[in-house]
Amino acid sequence: MEKLSEIAAYLKGKGARFADAREHLFHEREIMTEDNRVEQITEQDISGTGIKVLYNNGWGYACTSAGDMDSLRGAADKALALAKYADRSAEVPVELAAEPRHTAKFATKIKEDPFAVKAGDAVGALLEAAGVMLKGKDIIKAVSSLVLRNMRKKYANTEGSAIETDIFTILPEIEATARANDEVKTRHYLPAPMNAGYEYFRGIDFKANAARIAEQAREHCFARSCESGPATLVLDPEHLSLTMHESVGHPTELDRVLGYEESCAGRSFATMDKLNNFRYGSELVNLVADNTLEGGLASIGYDDEGVECRKWHIVKAGILTGYGVNRELAHKMKMSRANGTTRATKYSDVPITRMPNLYLAPGKKPLSKEQLIADTENGIYIEGRGSFSIDQMRLNMQFGGDAFWEIKNGKLTGMLKNVVYNAISYQFWRGCDAIADESEFCRAGFITCGKGDPMQAAQMTHGASPARFRNIMVRRAK
Repeated sequence: MEKLSEIAAYLKGKGARFADAREHLFHEREIMTEDNRVEQITEQDISGTGIKVLYNNGWGYACTSAGDMDSLRGAADKALALAKYADRSAEVPVELAAEPRHTAKFATKIKEDPFAVKAGDAVGALLEAAGVMLKGKDIIKAVSSLVLRNMRKKYANTEGSAIETDIFTILPEIEATARANDEVKTRHYLPAPMNAGYEYFRGIDFKANAARIAEQAREHCFARSCESGPATLVLDPEHLSLTMHESVGHPTELDRVLGYEESCAGRSFATMDKLNNFRYGSELVNLVADNTLEGGLASIGYDDEGVECRKWHIVKAGILTGYGVNRELAHKMKMSRANGTTRATKYSDVPITRMPNLYLAPGKKPLSKEQLIADTENGIYIEGRGSFSIDQMRLNMQFGGDAFWEIKNGKLTGMLKNVVYNAISYQFWRGCDAIADESEFCRAGFITCGKGDPMQAAQMTHGASPARFRNIMVRRAK
């Protein structure tokens, strides 16, 4: 930390308005098995320091994988030179939101360090799950995987902040593929990825879920195709995680809203003139951004601008009320502080506005998933994530799923196949007329959310209770 603070002081002495230095260790292990064999075990360590400088109204960024002071000063000088060049073409003044000075440490609460456990332990659990799946009738392939991450950061800036974070992430997955009735179908089980210790992985019931998805993969082969037309959908939390990610999370990143970020289907319909007056969803819809959520994939304590992570509403009672905001753009919202959503994937990446942990708040009235389905006369129940497509303004969207069941007279009557639905994003959320209660709330999430140019992959948690949506256009996929 002393070296980083010294670099920040060095840049301040050179006339920088603001500067920070971020030392980042990214350690990842990935285990993949196929059928009864280990397909691959990979491990990577990526470490270095990124330095960001604001000189007058120009930004500069440079990095180095070396840790000696000469290399750090060299990267600092390069970042400062780039900032000076950028200042020459700056058209508007940079207004940086204030943030209190932080001297802090933040770490994932763990009981067992995942990297202190031999890879063979996880391999054994994954192969055991594969063995259960392969016993299923007509199962032709069983795949399983586990991603373990440790991200350690040290951060110092010219405002006197000195922050250390130590984050552990776990993402397991198994899938079964069946071939029957001239069809091939795959079913997945994705326990919620978590910032947690290895004890989380030990607590997952792979056996029961392996048998379940194997049976459902085969059943899917015999399913009949859905009918096209307006339908009522009951969506499970894992499926909703992708829908809210694409139709709410990305369009409410303020850099996209203002046109600063246009790569990877950038821009947004949710422009600032709609703030606090646009009906994004029905009155039941409350979409909460929460980077303080314990175990959430974006719960890192402090972001890569030194901003303490926060909780706020993106949509409240159906009305658009907030965005993910960095320090540079906070004044556009008349916010005195940013909300802790600026992150970089590795030390070589420039920190950018990233989606927070985002969840659909549960319904306030007692309502179980079973009661929600029983209250639905005709419709389709969808579990899991499948294909998706959404336009660059985040308006026109299409989603598939992992498994589908027909609802007739309040009961699940059999599986369907080839189901996709189309909607305008805000019309979809306006169609929400019921949300199960807190007892049904489940998490899901992503570690591969792409944004930026060059591309960065970030992680965040989503969550929901099962919810119902009326008058959604369903089509038969081909």
